[in-house]
Amino acid sequence: MTVHSPQILSLYQAKIDTGELCFDAAQQNAVKALNTLSEQLQADTSWWQKATLIKGVYLYGPVGRGKSMLMDLFYKNLATTQKQRLHFHHFIAQVHAQLSQLQGQKNPLILIAKQWAKSIRVLCFDEFFVSDIGDAMIMARLFNALFEQGVVLVATSNAKPEQLYYNGLQRARFLPTIDLINSHCHIINVAGEDDHRFRYGKSNRHYFINLPNDEFNKLFTKQYPQATKNQSLQVHSRALPYLFKANNALMIDFMALCSGPRNAHDYMFLATQFDVLYVSNVPQMGVKATGKIIVHGIEDSYQREKQTLDEHIFDDEVRRFIALVDEFYDCHKLLVINAQTDIEHLYKGKKLSFEYARTQSRIVEMQNW
Repeated sequence: MTVHSPQILSLYQAKIDTGELCFDAAQQNAVKALNTLSEQLQADTSWWQKATLIKGVYLYGPVGRGKSMLMDLFYKNLATTQKQRLHFHHFIAQVHAQLSQLQGQKNPLILIAKQWAKSIRVLCFDEFFVSDIGDAMIMARLFNALFEQGVVLVATSNAKPEQLYYNGLQRARFLPTIDLINSHCHIINVAGEDDHRFRYGKSNRHYFINLPNDEFNKLFTKQYPQATKNQSLQVHSRALPYLFKANNALMIDFMALCSGPRNAHDYMFLATQFDVLYVSNVPQMGVKATGKIIVHGIEDSYQREKQTLDEHIFDDEVRRFIALVDEFYDCHKLLVINAQTDIEHLYKGKKLSFEYARTQSRIVEMQNW
């Protein structure tokens, strides 16, 4: 006998009735789709009946529209243990690790999909976004294998499926992934008119602008008087210098953290080790062009749509900063930032403006933690 969870629609309406949420017509459409999916997943199916195809839900829209909140409401109240919610880059990192273990075996992605499907029926990705060519190249075969195993996808994204991996290398090979998402998910626009990031008002509790370094340091040492100073820790066999370190908190200079050979795996490690990370001397990024122009065409045997893009100062650093914020936000770990300018103008370039919009939203939300 199936144990039914409370209806998602009723739970959402209760939050509106108590004033926790405000009415939002775009959210209502998304909630109805999630409610229907929840009912379909809980429906009893007799053993002699062929299981019907259940389409997932793909929510997309600008930052601050409540997509993550809706997914959390759905996931928390879905009455099954065969579910998993995780950040996409965590999922894909596990897939790449499994591929390494299955080298030499035939159809490894099918084997991986079968392994995931043994314990997971509903796979939830918050802030679904693809930027890496290695990820993009395996997505179509991986998603096709997961869908064939009956895995249901629920995802949120700033981009509609057709915008995913838009300027990516060999994007033509990613297009089947878009087709799969469109055919296996209900695509719901959660654009709306209200920016729910500011439902608690605007504040800068954990974001400082041009605070003198001595004062920023004192904020840390007052909170953590036993902190060690100016040493380094090992992160994936590389030394990472820090300014201050306590048992569960760390302060690092921006350039030490986001310049040089650093990547998302480093930030995953830091988020597991520390609850609070202070980042000092964050510069305004993307202000000036480097003079280097990338013309997309045939590059290193890869095909991109033809487009001219200007490289800006600190583009590489902002990519790492985006990964840092994503990781700490997803783990609900706090970032305390001392920057050269306000959140809205911290990145002024165009090349990564789409990705930074999500970062900006997450930093804003952290101010109320």
